[in-house]
Amino acid sequence: MRIAIDGFNLGLLQGTGLATYARELSHVLAGAGHDVLPIYGLNHVQKQEDLVWSSFVQSLSNNGEGAKTAYRRWLWTAVRGLPHYLLPTSGLTLNRIDVNEQIHATAISARLPAFTTLYNSPGLFRASQFYTFLAERTFNIKMPEVGVDALHLTCPLPIHMPGAKTLVTAHDIIPLVLPHSTKMNLRHYQKLLRASFAQADMIFCISETTKRDISRWFGIPDSRLHLSYQAVNIPERYRNLAADDVELFLKNNYGLNRGEYFLYFGAIEPKKNVARIIDAMRMAKTDLPLVIVGKDGWLFDDVTSRLESSKSRQGSAASEKILRIQYAPFEQLMYLVKGAKALVFPSLYEGFGLPVLEAMQMGCPVITANTTSLVEVAGDAALTVNPLDTQAIKTAIERMDQDDVLRRELIEKGYAQALKFSPEKHAERLAVGYEKAGLVWG
Repeated sequence: MRIAIDGFNLGLLQGTGLATYARELSHVLAGAGHDVLPIYGLNHVQKQEDLVWSSFVQSLSNNGEGAKTAYRRWLWTAVRGLPHYLLPTSGLTLNRIDVNEQIHATAISARLPAFTTLYNSPGLFRASQFYTFLAERTFNIKMPEVGVDALHLTCPLPIHMPGAKTLVTAHDIIPLVLPHSTKMNLRHYQKLLRASFAQADMIFCISETTKRDISRWFGIPDSRLHLSYQAVNIPERYRNLAADDVELFLKNNYGLNRGEYFLYFGAIEPKKNVARIIDAMRMAKTDLPLVIVGKDGWLFDDVTSRLESSKSRQGSAASEKILRIQYAPFEQLMYLVKGAKALVFPSLYEGFGLPVLEAMQMGCPVITANTTSLVEVAGDAALTVNPLDTQAIKTAIERMDQDDVLRRELIEKGYAQALKFSPEKHAERLAVGYEKAGLVWG
């Protein structure tokens, strides 16, 4: 089949769990023999023929803008799409990007998904959101070529390709379930989801928790919801990192010793429960530090205030107890995961909880929540706690610090649990969903 996927998350400079999912999906589809056609909405891609590919790569590598620039882009795309809003049309035509193989071989290509052909339309995703805000329906797009079998949206987006089946992957609806954890405009968010789901021939849910929430909030019948989960697939070169190499890297880059720190990685936002992790770590009877890797997300002030108050009370000792790393590239993150005593990830809500499986695949034991999708993902291969109980998190940290037998048991169970979410298993689940939508997988 010829399958178009959106590049909405693929253009993010530092990447997210959604970006990881989108890239993994592209490789699963390509591995099954399908043509993968990613669609981007990047600005500053030149129309001059000999600069199209170079400017695309440049725009991809520098994709990021401040609030003022984002607002101006919003207005610009609104004006640009005005004819589309007012006149009947079969869709906004995308621009094909011909690949320069020499540049494709450079390091930047590591951030690209698997693809057959790339397409771009500046401001596409902003224009579609603005259109849906006004019209409460999806924004039509079309390819220069014909014969696209499916448009697979890697997250709910209000775009539609007439003549192709529409498949949507739903990760979570956290702003609706946990409204106190976000500043998002809930009315606009609900409009976008409702428009996207209404056009979908099949909605892929990455957990039973997500499937249940979508059914409850949007009244979508089970026949249009398919449980696909997602894949975890860390390259073998990271999974098999030598202990001596990990020790040297940690010592030289962060002043850490292998197996002598606890780790959290992910965004700093209320649903991730980082404030309770910090409180539990302060209470725990352990000399090991907590390493927090992640950039500030929504409403992160409570975490910042805890770290600042710790510094003011304890002086230099605080920096030994908690190490904050704003951002670590994937390779460095894998060294940190490989060398950790355990991952501490008692999130309040996850659509899937990819860090849990990534840690398991790297041989790092896990402390996580006994709620939402984390129960599905972790199985019996993690030490689970009530995420609202700081004392329980503290006790789990102490157990993991003191019980080497428990750690070895969880490491072995973790390897087996991660295999249940391999790319091969993901492909099998996708195939069933595609066929339920009336498409022939292979």
